Amino acid sequence: MSISIRRLILVILGVIAGAAAWPLIELLLTFQRVFPSYFSFSLAQGIIFGAVLGAFYGSGEGLTSKEKGKILGGALTGIVTGIAGGVIGFLAGQAVLFLVIQYTFSSFRTHQYIVIPLARVLGWVILGVAVGASEGVRARSLKKCLVGAAGGGIGGILGGAAIEYLRAIYPDLIYARLVGFVLFGLFVGLFYSLLERRVSLGVVRVLNGGKRGKEYSFAQNRLSLGSAPRNDIVLEGYAGVAPRHASFRIRGKDVYIEKESDQGRVLVNEAPVRKSHLLKYEDVIQVGSAKIFYKTE
Repeated sequence: MSISIRRLILVILGVIAGAAAWPLIELLLTFQRVFPSYFSFSLAQGIIFGAVLGAFYGSGEGLTSKEKGKILGGALTGIVTGIAGGVIGFLAGQAVLFLVIQYTFSSFRTHQYIVIPLARVLGWVILGVAVGASEGVRARSLKKCLVGAAGGGIGGILGGAAIEYLRAIYPDLIYARLVGFVLFGLFVGLFYSLLERRVSLGVVRVLNGGKRGKEYSFAQNRLSLGSAPRNDIVLEGYAGVAPRHASFRIRGKDVYIEKESDQGRVLVNEAPVRKSHLLKYEDVIQVGSAKIFYKTE
C-alpha cells in the first residue's frame, strides 16, 4: 500500500469516526437530565467522543499495514489518549467559558455566537491534539507525536469551529452535529497527513515477498526492521531476518541504515553494511531476503 493511499485511508477513518460518534452523542443527549450538572454531561461527551476518535485513529497504522498487534495496541492507545484529551479539553473549555462569562459583560448575541463557541473550540483543539498524537505515543516517537499533535490541533480548530457554529446557527437541526463531527474527523486526519508529508525525508518501499508494495514514511526519527511484531517495519516470513535486524535512523537531513543483529546480513546496492550506512535516493537495501527501495515521496 502506497503512502498516499495510507494517508487517504486515515482521512476516511476520521470521517467514519466522526460519523460513528454522532449516534452515541445523540443517545447521550436523551439522558442529559440524569446528569447532576451540565459540567458532568460535557465531560461525558468529551470521554465518548475522544474514545471513539482515538480508537479509529489509533488503529489506522495497524489497519493500513494489516498487522493485528498494531490494530489492537493502537486502538487501545488511541482510546486512552482520546479520553484524556476529551476530559482535559472539555475541562479547559468550560473553565475558560466560566471565566469569560464571570468577568466580562457582553450581549446575549455576543455570548451565543462568539464567547461560547470560541471557548468550546479550545476543548476541541486539545482533543484534536491528543487524538493526533496517539499514533506517536504507540510508536514511542516524539517526532511523530509532535507532528500528530500539530496536525490534530489545526484540525481541532477548524473542526471544533464547524461543530460549535453549526450548533449555534442551527440549534434545532439534529444533523448539524453530524456534519460538524464528520468535518472534525476529516480535518484532523487531513492536516495530520499533510504535516506528516511535509516533514518526511522520503519513503521506503518493499520490493518482494509478502510485504511487496508496502511503503513506510520517514516521519519519525527511527524505524526498526525485523521479523518481530514490535518493529515499525515487520518483515515476517522473509528468510534470514532477525527479530530486530536493523533500523533506519534520521540525523538532521540524512537517513542511515544501521545493522543491529549479527544473525543476518544488510546490503545496500549489493554492498555489505558493517554497522551504519548513509542512504541516498534510489538505493536498494537488502535485509535478509527482503529488498527495500528508498525513494522520494
